Amino acid sequence: MKYIVKISPELTIKSRPVRKRAVLMLKNNIKKHLENHNIKANVTWTWDRINIEWKDEKVWNILKKIPWIANFLEVNTFLLPENEDEIFDFVFTKSREYYLDKIENKSFVVRVKRSGNHSFTSIDLERYIGWGLLKNAKNASVKLTDPDLTVNLEIKDKKLHIVKNRVEWIWWYPVGFQDKVLSLISGWFDSGVSTYSMMKRWCEVDYLFFNLWWSAHELWVKQVSYYLWRNFSVPHKRARFITVNFEEIIKNLLEKVNHKYRWILLKRFMLKAASLISENHYFALIKWDSLWQVSSQTLRNMHVIDKASTNLVLRPLISYNKQEIVDISKQIGTYNFACNMPEYCWVISDKPSTWANLQDILDEEEKILEEVLISAVENRKTEFVNTMMEQYKGKDSTEIEVVFLPWDNEVVIDIRELSTVEKNPLVLEWVEVMHIPFFDINYRFENLDKSKTYLLYCEKWVLSNLHWLYLKEKWYENVKVYRLLENESNCKL
Repeated sequence: MKYIVKISPELTIKSRPVRKRAVLMLKNNIKKHLENHNIKANVTWTWDRINIEWKDEKVWNILKKIPWIANFLEVNTFLLPENEDEIFDFVFTKSREYYLDKIENKSFVVRVKRSGNHSFTSIDLERYIGWGLLKNAKNASVKLTDPDLTVNLEIKDKKLHIVKNRVEWIWWYPVGFQDKVLSLISGWFDSGVSTYSMMKRWCEVDYLFFNLWWSAHELWVKQVSYYLWRNFSVPHKRARFITVNFEEIIKNLLEKVNHKYRWILLKRFMLKAASLISENHYFALIKWDSLWQVSSQTLRNMHVIDKASTNLVLRPLISYNKQEIVDISKQIGTYNFACNMPEYCWVISDKPSTWANLQDILDEEEKILEEVLISAVENRKTEFVNTMMEQYKGKDSTEIEVVFLPWDNEVVIDIRELSTVEKNPLVLEWVEVMHIPFFDINYRFENLDKSKTYLLYCEKWVLSNLHWLYLKEKWYENVKVYRLLENESNCKL
């Protein structure tokens, strides 16, 4: 099997040195992607194309994920006769073998692309092949515009290429053609698509994840990041995944800051941390914001947030709506990851400010000591994406232990924030209910009576599930999750 990779037409405006460098880089990127799938194909290049010879159709799916391919052709190649008088009959014979059954009861058109020195034109050959196929096929018709099927032939010097399949796939430049960027990634729809968008535009992408309160979330985001790297950015061999523990930042935000400013301050602290990490290493920070997708993502809020960093901040999705982002996530394969990723922004701010004033934000920000952020950054963890998943091999996920009817020796812990509890208290007459906010549960659990079993509760179940996972990882056996029976249909993790 042979594949012909056609280069992005954007290349034609580049200078000869840039074009040569880009084609060679794309060729090397293709080889690296294939080698990553244990395929040792013969990859060669010319001025305007890259040729791949391999017998397995597996190559097809790999090529579709490599940036900077305008289209690629799956072809069968034949050596043309030395005598040019025999070429038309030879080409017709080969075309009939492949296309005759396919054009039956359909409209078709013949398209020939020719390069090299020949005594005939592409149009001459198109007419000859088209007439021959029309005479031999059952109920076929020629239609020059919008036919059911196009007979694609290429003649390059002394070779005939019969195109079996053609895929249009304009993904611009090869990875590594530009500089390194640091993408803030959460695993949700937006962050996966924004990260992919920068890979598509030739950047080497590293990943920055802020762990807000649990390690299972970190594993899920690692899986998304590994998927993006393995499918779209393999040539970036030293891609890094950086984890910053933000538990203390969250605790401070919830205890000290006006609730309507928490979301903005969280994003500012993320940018501050990213700036400290990226100094002299990255040329831009990538965020996933989409204008007005949610009420807090206004231009004014983004302006206030960006004041926290001196770095260039890029937002590839700024003009996209939610459905467009979800559609792209389906195309690139991150949709299912995101569907199972809990969204927790509602915890930070139930009614975030939409038109924040910079001075008000700065006043609130002073309530949190700078040392908290510096400590989080200094204790960050850095791993290489290509090997970071090895530590999880062979580990099984654990099913959450759920209780719908608490009984003797069981205590329900309401882990919601105090303001939420006051608005809608949980009252259970037959069992003890205590309140420990979720940002304290990980610290205070070890001091509870170990002879009792504790059931974590929150309305949306996300936080209770996450902290159950966290405590189980700490080897606590006396913890489960409590759910109200009337809320059963709202279950989501």
